[in-house]
Formats: sequence, C-alpha cells, structure tokens
Amino acid sequence: MSRGRLAVCAAVLVVALAAGFAVYRRGHEQPPYGPEGLGFAVTAELLPSGEQPDGEYHGVQFSTGEGWMAVGGRLTWRPAPESSTDWHDNGWFMIFVVDKRVQLKPNHVWGVSSTGIRVVAGGDAVQNRVAEEYPWLRAAGDIKVDDNTWLGTGTCLSTSPATGEVTFVAAFPPVPDGEPERRPVAAAPIALSDIMIAVAYIGTGRQVYWAERVYG
Repeated sequence: MSRGRLAVCAAVLVVALAAGFAVYRRGHEQPPYGPEGLGFAVTAELLPSGEQPDGEYHGVQFSTGEGWMAVGGRLTWRPAPESSTDWHDNGWFMIFVVDKRVQLKPNHVWGVSSTGIRVVAGGDAVQNRVAEEYPWLRAAGDIKVDDNTWLGTGTCLSTSPATGEVTFVAAFPPVPDGEPERRPVAAAPIALSDIMIAVAYIGTGRQVYWAERVYG
C-alpha cells in the first residue's frame, strides 16, 4: 500500500474514532429523563425552638443547640418507571437546602424516607461540578480559597431516584460572638423566605445530568 493510501486510511480511522467518541459522550451525558415529568413538590416549616437538644420530626431524629433554628419539610416526586433503588443502576439524586441570601448550605441536615430506601447525609466532590454548571446553585460546591485550597460548605442529602419521598430537617446554628459574620455554612437567624431547595441528578459515571429548583 502506498504512503498516500496509508495516510488516507489513517485519516479516515481518526475521523471514525472521533465520531464514535462524540456519539458515546452524547449518550453518556444524555439523561434518561428530565425533571419536568417528576412532579417535584415541597412543604416546609420552621420548627419550634425547644429546651431539649434532641428532637423528632415525622420520623427524622435531629439535634440542635441554644439559639439554633430548624426547618423541617417533605420533598416528594413521581419516580420514573425505570428507576432502580440501586444507585449503581441509574445514579442518584442530591438534595440541597440552601440559604439563598448568602448561597450557603447548613452543616446539619438529616433525612429519612417512608419507603425504607436509604437517605444519606454528607457530601461528594461532584457537587463542585454541579455548582460550575448551574451558577444559581453555586452553594452546592465548596468555596475556593486559593489555587490549591477549597473550603467545605455544609451538608446535603443523597438518595435513589426511586425513593419518591424524603422528609428532612435542616438546622442552622447562630454565629457565635466574636466570629466573622460570613462563615462557610448557613446560620441563624433564618426565615422560610430565605430557603431554597434544589435537586441534582447525578449519573452512574458521576456526570451531572441536570439540576432543578423545587422550592424558593
């Protein structure tokens, strides 16, 4: 085979590989469904402050301290027919409770589901990609201090898209005297009008499918 023909074959192979990768990437990043048909609904309320540090809200056990404020609520949706309770099958939902005044999350969030499907409180590095792709939800990510340092900013909840219902409590401590007003987590005092709740759908390959504001 001549050099010219080899060059043409190589070029065709490169184009074919690039096209194949583009198709794979589009399929990999294409969500199996969007948020529009899931019918997200949220009810939320400020919980009364009590003298006891431990409380219970519709099955959610939580803890607060003196001067703290807490918001309790329930998030519901219609699971897609193909949803699985196994996160490895079709990814997971991340649920963010945000103080939209300062775009920060509380450091204490608890959640349970009456379905028995697990609801996990914590964080994941994929949240930074959520914040990058959806600037209105920048509270999802960490705060960049310098080129090599990031500051963690509170807690969120994660669960399977098949769960369909999560009851939650988010607690907001007061800012202690002598500390700067702005901290990396949301703080009391807070009103319901200050709260935003959002859901992000993360795929099995840790790709961010979409994010949806569902309250506030």
